[in-house]
Amino acid sequence: MLSRALASLSRVGLSRSSLAVRGFGASALISKTASVKAASVKTAATVKAKRPAAKKSDKPKRTAAASKPKRAAAAKPKRVAAKKPKAGPTKKDVHEKVINSKKPIVAPPKQAPTAYSLFVRDTWKDVRRDAGEDQPAVFAAVSREAAGAWRALSDAKKQAYRKQHDDLRAQHAQDVRKWWAAVDRTQVALENQRRRRHNRRVAQELVAGSRLPLLKDPLAPKRPLSAFVFFMKERITGSTGSVKDASRALGAEWRSLPESARAPYVAAAQAEAGAYKAAAAKYASSN
Repeated sequence: MLSRALASLSRVGLSRSSLAVRGFGASALISKTASVKAASVKTAATVKAKRPAAKKSDKPKRTAAASKPKRAAAAKPKRVAAKKPKAGPTKKDVHEKVINSKKPIVAPPKQAPTAYSLFVRDTWKDVRRDAGEDQPAVFAAVSREAAGAWRALSDAKKQAYRKQHDDLRAQHAQDVRKWWAAVDRTQVALENQRRRRHNRRVAQELVAGSRLPLLKDPLAPKRPLSAFVFFMKERITGSTGSVKDASRALGAEWRSLPESARAPYVAAAQAEAGAYKAAAAKYASSN
């Protein structure tokens, strides 16, 4: 540092000897030179701080994005989500639809027509061809007059219709047995559920129509009678008055009977119950 200071002084015409003559020592020279340099650095910093900041140009800067146009990205095909299949009806929904249906699930053979129905049918056949387009009105008139014509009919002709009814009834019994032997019992149970619901709605006047009878297998064994029923069947034959009043009187008498008097009726009911169990087991195994 000292050598650099001497070199600077020599350029301005001051040598080491002249400095010594002028009373400047080496140490004084170094301290003065350092103070001069510090002052120059401070002045430069002050000038730099006072210099006003350059005004920003109003022109927008040209960015790399503006200079080079971007390539439009190729449109990717959208993935179409596969539609989920709609959930099908549940077992409960299917069951309710079947039970609420107006159409019967299974239907046994229709009952055989009565002798009077056969007579009306034959009478209608005689006038049907001449009725033409007025068939509904003519049929209504025939139905109204059929009752009087049936009463005026001879016994021989009535007996012929009764004989025809008996034959059709016997054939119907055979058809019913065949139908019950081949029908699916689960379908019969569903049909009875449908009829019970229909009957409840008819009772509540929610739907119009008449009650439907439940399907009962004629081949199934009949349920056994109770001891009281055996007692009532024996005693009601000689009673007078209405059946309702006789039943009430016999019920009061049954409750007052001692066990010894009830014993014969209880034994008859137990014997019938045992026979019913055997017949029901045989019926269940065959169906």
